[in-house]
Amino acid sequence: MINLNRYEQPYPVYPLGLSYVDGALRAAGFETRLWDSYAGRGTIEECLDAFQPDFVGLSLRNIDNAQSHNPLSFVRDLADCCGRLRPRTRAPLIVGGSGFSVFPKELLELTGADYGVQGEGETVLVELMAALRDGRGVEGLPGVAWRDAEGATHCNARLAVQAGFTAEPAHDPVVLKAYAAHGSLIGVQTQRGCPLKCCYCAYPLIEGRRSRFRSGPEVAEEMSRLAAEGVRYTFVVDSVFNTRDDHVVEVCEALIKAGIDMEWECFLRPRGVSRELLALMRRAGLRHVEFGSDSFCDPVLARYGKSFTYDDVRRISEDAAALDIKYSHFLIFGGPGETPESVEETLRRAETLPGAFYFATIGMRIYPGTALWEQAGPGATGERPEDFLGVPRFYLEPPLTVESLYSRLWKVRENAHNWVVGDPPPAFVATMEKLRKRGIRGPLWEYIEVLQRYAGAKG
Repeated sequence: MINLNRYEQPYPVYPLGLSYVDGALRAAGFETRLWDSYAGRGTIEECLDAFQPDFVGLSLRNIDNAQSHNPLSFVRDLADCCGRLRPRTRAPLIVGGSGFSVFPKELLELTGADYGVQGEGETVLVELMAALRDGRGVEGLPGVAWRDAEGATHCNARLAVQAGFTAEPAHDPVVLKAYAAHGSLIGVQTQRGCPLKCCYCAYPLIEGRRSRFRSGPEVAEEMSRLAAEGVRYTFVVDSVFNTRDDHVVEVCEALIKAGIDMEWECFLRPRGVSRELLALMRRAGLRHVEFGSDSFCDPVLARYGKSFTYDDVRRISEDAAALDIKYSHFLIFGGPGETPESVEETLRRAETLPGAFYFATIGMRIYPGTALWEQAGPGATGERPEDFLGVPRFYLEPPLTVESLYSRLWKVRENAHNWVVGDPPPAFVATMEKLRKRGIRGPLWEYIEVLQRYAGAKG
């Protein structure tokens, strides 16, 4: 298994998806080897030659960095790797990962790989490898992308996922330690699927719209195993942790009961979290929250498909500050319904939230399977789906432009040091590495404000 994600802003992302796939393969009796650039196991070719695998799996986490002002595509890395491996092995090349699942047909054709796995890989990949091992056809396997004898590409429809998690992740101690040393937050997943209807989000395409939950004791047991490996801070990577209040309560009570020395961060949606529930999360180890708020203007929130209002954002921000929980808001400027006036309304309201930190994005990346794809995708432009893969495409509501929004946000950032536009500044990344070596844990984005304030004072 090959992890190709090397994007380090603001820190490397631990390959949790491959850990789940690894656990499923081992449980099915397969011997596995994980290659990761942070694990210090030589080159991919050296690992391939030493292990001599029967199958090679390559994971693509992200299509690109989703930044309209500084776009960076990652699909070429996947295609180049497949090209390098093809002459060295007869083993089938199988591509997967969340990024692959967004453009499966296009990426299978681009990479020249033999097979692909869409969506959750634990069950599909095990069934695909068993079929190939036994000489059976794959035409009827749900979720598999494949080529026929003439080279034509096919993508079998995925079944709606009804069951919960089918395997426990296999956390490689070497990989864990390597990512922790590089400042990564080790991911923990408590649920899959997203029933929300954000107009731009590919989570429902990747994981399905039906939420499936792990039990509180299962989550606590995994965090205990991670703590035994020396992990002291984790990131709950659910699309939103508070899909259901009873799930939040069950997980938090299990963590409190287990008495684990573990702090954590999560994504929350601003709606429906009482101060009492937030206080319970705080007692269970919550230290940082990231809100996908997107806008502080109610008409824009409605066009974005959000189920909350600015009043919800304001209330939970005030509650988080009162409970000494560090929090940030991700804001998307320029999406459907945005106007110069709504931009200014969001900026004015941002000044009033106590202790908030802001990550600003310009424009919306247009992904298949979303409402935005129907509005501004190939059907509206007359282009091909692969055109949206090769060159990242973004939606910007006229008359707004990337240049005008970037200029306006950069002016805000010059005077308000609790803002980041795009990736964190290089000075923060370098300082974060120093803080990690001193034992500081957590996401550390609250230190950006101090660094930017200091840089401004020096300037």
